[in-house]
Amino acid sequence: MKTKLKSLIAGGMLALATAFGGQSAYAQNAVNLKMASFNVGGSWYIYATALSKLAQEALPEGSKVEVLPYQGGVGNPILVNRGEADMGLSFSALSNWAYNGKITFSEENQNIRALFGGLNQPHRLGIVVRKDSGIASLADLSKEKARLVTVQRGGAGEALAHMALEAYGTSYSDLEKAGGRVTHVDLPVAIQQMRDGQADIFIHNIGYKQPDVMELALSGKVKFIPLGEKQMNVLENDYGLLGDLSIKPEEFDGVDTAVPSVGYPTGVIANADMPDNVAYAITKAVIEHPDRIRAAHASLSAFDPAKAGKAAVNGNIPLHPGAARYYREAGLIE
Repeated sequence: MKTKLKSLIAGGMLALATAFGGQSAYAQNAVNLKMASFNVGGSWYIYATALSKLAQEALPEGSKVEVLPYQGGVGNPILVNRGEADMGLSFSALSNWAYNGKITFSEENQNIRALFGGLNQPHRLGIVVRKDSGIASLADLSKEKARLVTVQRGGAGEALAHMALEAYGTSYSDLEKAGGRVTHVDLPVAIQQMRDGQADIFIHNIGYKQPDVMELALSGKVKFIPLGEKQMNVLENDYGLLGDLSIKPEEFDGVDTAVPSVGYPTGVIANADMPDNVAYAITKAVIEHPDRIRAAHASLSAFDPAKAGKAAVNGNIPLHPGAARYYREAGLIE
């Protein structure tokens, strides 16, 4: 009789917990989560460390959130999709590509869900040319026999280079047929080639006041060129990039007026199987403590919690139901 009574009480408590707040037995217990970031010491690792601390404080006592120093923009959505990480940092556009299985992703990764986006100043598609190259637009590449340098194939920066050329109706092979050259190297080597005059044009995803690009600009030998309006529309509509962005005046040496571009901010995605209550708690902790987020890194100063649940800053992938519930309760989405 006592055993039956205990079972009835336990069942009733679980029913109440489910009714008031959607909590599961798993979510009420301590949880161990893994968060994918990137290299130790880099900005994403710093972001993840700050976010994991907030998340850990919001979860049941004894919970742990481990920061994984890998796999970056392309790898993180795959890790999260497979459940090898419970959540991870991701660029909004790459979340879109991963979910839909395009660009650098050979298959759909539809087990990913958005928690919050717009953490930082968006990375922009940056087109840097040497001043002595004669290149004023990507439309000039074939006639100038340009030497283009990008990062290694499969990286986000290389994908942007490929898409930028495509938006102008050209390609790597077209450039090479015209007598130009395309080189894929690590980022420091690409910067060095531009500095030394071994390359004429460099296309990459450029962060706000990115240090290595700032150093390159200080040489006085390069300039930033804009994307055309038509090309920006193509990249927005076809690839989930944010429009109305720019390389800002005085952000880099020699930039006196805004250079129009497109780009993407960083956000956090989660595996679809994350319990709703866990996703709710993590999202609530981040949205209600924006000052702690902004204090973690200078590039996070742009974080606006009112926009964090919006579709565009999350690559238009589905919100996790737990995150969506918080945003609706807070009046931040309908």
